[in-house]
Amino acid sequence: MAGPRVIVVGGGTMGLASAWALARRGARVTVLERFGHVHERGSHSGHTRIIRESYHEGASYVPVVREADRLWVELGERVGEQLLVRTGMIEVGPPDDQGFVDTVEACVVSGTVHSVVEAREARERWPVAVPDGWLTCYTPSGGYLRVRPCLDAMRREAEQLGAVVRQERVVAVEDGCVRLESGEMVRGDHVVVAAGAYLPALLPEFLPGRLRVIRRVLAWTRPDVRARAALAAMPVWAVFAPEGFLYGFPWNAEGVDGFKVAQHIAAGGIGAEEGEDPETVDREVHAEDLGPLTEFLGRYIPGACGPFVGTSVCLYTCTPTWDFVIDAVPGMPRVLVAGGFSGHGFKFATAIGRHVADLVLDGVRAPELAAFERARHLS
Repeated sequence: MAGPRVIVVGGGTMGLASAWALARRGARVTVLERFGHVHERGSHSGHTRIIRESYHEGASYVPVVREADRLWVELGERVGEQLLVRTGMIEVGPPDDQGFVDTVEACVVSGTVHSVVEAREARERWPVAVPDGWLTCYTPSGGYLRVRPCLDAMRREAEQLGAVVRQERVVAVEDGCVRLESGEMVRGDHVVVAAGAYLPALLPEFLPGRLRVIRRVLAWTRPDVRARAALAAMPVWAVFAPEGFLYGFPWNAEGVDGFKVAQHIAAGGIGAEEGEDPETVDREVHAEDLGPLTEFLGRYIPGACGPFVGTSVCLYTCTPTWDFVIDAVPGMPRVLVAGGFSGHGFKFATAIGRHVADLVLDGVRAPELAAFERARHLS
């Protein structure tokens, strides 16, 4: 008996992961992706993404990231390529910073192996100028995912299982069908919408006024050659600083030969910025974008300072809490949305795909997805 037909709108990170998981369950999947499964116009640009169990966003995320970690490793073994690079992770901050407190608490609650070290020891172990009085939380399970190899591997397996990926722009979604820019109607038993930054315009009724698209700049420096060995050996890292929550990677040649740094949360917090329109957002990187990154590195990781050799613009799609949203569209029981991944979703993709497949094919919502229900974001 043939499996159900499922249309997946959006073939980026979560759309491709959903298609991959659905195809593994025997569904007949058609992916409709406007740009390509790897592109620079959404949320997965930048070549690398951190994976971590030290989850200040909430310990409830940890079981999901552990499942995703296992699935990434298994997928890499099947395709014969390393998708996840295990570097460990350090998170630095004042002991009374709420984000840092939540990081340590999440490790304790979830049983994540970790250690908290004082500033002097941290400065001796890693090339970070940790201020006196600050602390550093180290988790050996942390690391990074290689974006293109991850997405290529999921697409390859999905297509081997019969999934079809078409480069098409979807302009409207109905219950059980979608309309393309060409006017063609594509019909299925179910529709999964994972359109990232383009979700608010495509389904404005899903979370009216509750989804915000935020512009983020990623940058790579070329440090002095004498600093590179220490920078290459360091873990992935994040700093809870007065300047905001910034993060980065060890020196490597993943996409750009350089030291990657970016700001995840602005100094004013998660609600500090106005939303953007992904169709008109400024995709150029300017001096005023890079100045704060230069100042941050000079203060906290001075060995990483150097000329910028690469930049990219990434778009976050955020709910008010920055938690994900995975739920059906009101009045459209055959349409499931997976969105609001807020710049911290990539690591979860394999597990989110599996959960989406369970929701679509079995109607089963796992307990760990309770926080991602649409009603919670409307309250």
